[in-house]
Amino acid sequence: MHYRYILGAALLACLFWQPSTEASGYFPLAKDVVAHASPDGTLSFATGPDVPLTKVFGRDGGSPKYYFRFWAQNRRIGKGQQGIHARLLADGRAVPLEPAGAEIDMHAADVFCGSYRVTEEDLQQAAKAASYEFQLADDAGNVLWKQQGKAKTAEAIRKILAAMPDSYLREGVVRDEKAVDSVRRDSRPRIFLPSVTPSEVQEWLVLHHQTLLQDKLGKALWGEFRPYYHKSHDDIIFFMSRAIGDGVPLITFEMRPYAGGTMLALMKDQILEDSYWHTPRTVGMMTAADDIVSLTSVWRDLDDQWDGFLNDAYETFQDYADFGFVLDNTHKKGEGNRFFAVKVRDGIKEISPGDELLALDGDALAWYKPNELRLKLLQHKGAATLRLRTADGEERTVEITPALHQPKGAPALPKDRKAFFEAGKVKGSKEAIVDSGNYPVLFAQADPTYAQPSARVLYEEAKERAASGDKGTKRR
Repeated sequence: MHYRYILGAALLACLFWQPSTEASGYFPLAKDVVAHASPDGTLSFATGPDVPLTKVFGRDGGSPKYYFRFWAQNRRIGKGQQGIHARLLADGRAVPLEPAGAEIDMHAADVFCGSYRVTEEDLQQAAKAASYEFQLADDAGNVLWKQQGKAKTAEAIRKILAAMPDSYLREGVVRDEKAVDSVRRDSRPRIFLPSVTPSEVQEWLVLHHQTLLQDKLGKALWGEFRPYYHKSHDDIIFFMSRAIGDGVPLITFEMRPYAGGTMLALMKDQILEDSYWHTPRTVGMMTAADDIVSLTSVWRDLDDQWDGFLNDAYETFQDYADFGFVLDNTHKKGEGNRFFAVKVRDGIKEISPGDELLALDGDALAWYKPNELRLKLLQHKGAATLRLRTADGEERTVEITPALHQPKGAPALPKDRKAFFEAGKVKGSKEAIVDSGNYPVLFAQADPTYAQPSARVLYEEAKERAASGDKGTKRR
């Protein structure tokens, strides 16, 4: 199987032996904090703006761990140094760093790529500094590479120190002080499908899209979108449409193998680096570029439209929950979302039409988008505790156990993935899909699905392939 081309320039940086690769260690979210929940329940938070910093809360409930990730490409690094070490100077004083792994494996050719632990106490002290300098030095103390910290470095450190487990709101998003701010943020909704392979999910996505084109309305909504598979990344299927303004809609699905099943994510922080004049825009982006500001509502409508694929996928492959009520929502400028029951199935006594849902299992719902709440309810296991407000203003707490429906089942899926895609006229693309959040880089320390070989291992394998004349695909 192919070695996964790491999403985004930050990961492609480690494939330094390919001269055509544009290397970058850049983490684009200069001061924001990105949130991630690993499949095993570990919570991580990451921020920039210089050397990315990640905070990890393990499942054991112990103290968090902090990691700086250093990446640099420089000719001085490739001049035969026996040892290279990372440093951080805050107001000229060294902040103690401990390598997370063997430093010898972080260095190969002219690239250094590795993570270092820092204690919370040392990080708190560093957060008070006025100046920062990140360095790579050899055994003799000679500085081979350095980067001055930006003005927002201290702010980023303070934000990561403040991140706690209850800061995690949903994939990609931390909980803001105001619900309205969190509602505006894009997320990375995902579902876990046990005992289903990534290939099966990819094929279902294409078939589902084709099924939606069978009637007049479906053609109007979906007819201009065309599916593509990524020739150098087995886990990516994306759809593109015609241009809207100076942007082209881009819908990216990632199918990452995990625990004998598939973690399916709709990634809303992607960029497709293509050779066309039009620039693809990720559906769901709330911070529109200047040339499409006037079309923001169109992009949000597309976001809701494609989010439904995750609901459909879950109902296809998994038992899914049915609470017996239909929700509507309202949104008032400056506030979060409000959700009301508009239809209730006969026999359900705990909730009535007109009741407002305030919280689900203690989690306030004002912070959620309608499609996110819908998916949250669909995947619920067992009884749910709901906080309600009646039309008379009375608040009460009820418990409802949803009915579980059997999976709807996927149509017969072909065994030959290549033949299936060719028959379905699914085009292949070699264009680079950039993960703006750099998830595989930032969360590799905490998430087994993002595990990857070290820089040295990749380099040695590349040398072996070059020596044998093998120009085939990379190993996974």
